[in-house]
Amino acid sequence: MNLFLQFAPAMDICGTWWWWSLLMFLLGGLLSWLLFGRKETVDVAPIEAERDSWHAKATKWETDYQSLKYQFEESQKAEADLRAAVQRCEADKQTLQYTLDQATGGGDDAAALGIAGGVAGAASSGYGGLFASDYLQIIEGVGPKIEGVLKEAGYNTWADVAATDSAKLKEALDAAGSRFKLADPTSWPRQAQMAVEGRWADLIEYQKFTDAGRETVGDFESDSKFEKLALKKMGFSSTNPNDLKVVEGIGPKIEGLLKDAGITNWTELSQASVDRIQEVLDAAGSRYRLAKPGTWPQQAGLAAESKWEELRNLQENLRGGV
Repeated sequence: MNLFLQFAPAMDICGTWWWWSLLMFLLGGLLSWLLFGRKETVDVAPIEAERDSWHAKATKWETDYQSLKYQFEESQKAEADLRAAVQRCEADKQTLQYTLDQATGGGDDAAALGIAGGVAGAASSGYGGLFASDYLQIIEGVGPKIEGVLKEAGYNTWADVAATDSAKLKEALDAAGSRFKLADPTSWPRQAQMAVEGRWADLIEYQKFTDAGRETVGDFESDSKFEKLALKKMGFSSTNPNDLKVVEGIGPKIEGLLKDAGITNWTELSQASVDRIQEVLDAAGSRYRLAKPGTWPQQAGLAAESKWEELRNLQENLRGGV
């Protein structure tokens, strides 16, 4: 009995501690459940669906952008091809005009068709002052010796020849000897009258019809003597639009380089940039480093438009194209 009484307080203390431990454990579990066990369940399906929707839209936008970018690049290529085609057409037009001029003589017929016709289609004022009125050799059929015969007979100017008739001119030739018997002065007064009036385009056309001054055998295939003399006087080699040597600074070798690069006539040269021309020269080597193409497109443009007087004035101030 005494022994039980001795151990009873101890048992009370131990029992109380155990119950408090159990209570604290249960309270900890309850608190843990309250804090971490009562998570609300969130429905993520709508959020994922919206995310997928925006992703699909972004993908479509990217696809549309790439498609538009491709179409734009293709349109740029097409535009470049069309520009090149226009340049080729313009160049072909110049070549055809030259061929037509050679075939028909240009002049009034070409003007009626709206065709420049090379030198023949240029403004008549472009030839004023090239030759003195006593230079009779611009007349088709009149060379240095015949000019001397005519001047000895008193025909010193174009006006003198225009004022007479072919029969009197023939008498002067016969009097000079048999060496001039083949000369036919039938067309000389008419040619001289055109020169007096400054009708250079008509004179060029008419001379292309005659043969050594004889219009009875004309076929528009003869060269114009005045045209050749005028070009030489102005310092130009020809009216052929494919002759790039007309441009000051371009010789046969550089002409070959340009044509190999696809620049084959005045129109194409006038439309080429100076940088592109310089690239062609640089690619050909150091031997062309002194070439200066700064004015070449400008010169070619004047030639393509038959502005020979302007081209001559420009070239008079150039050295090697600059």
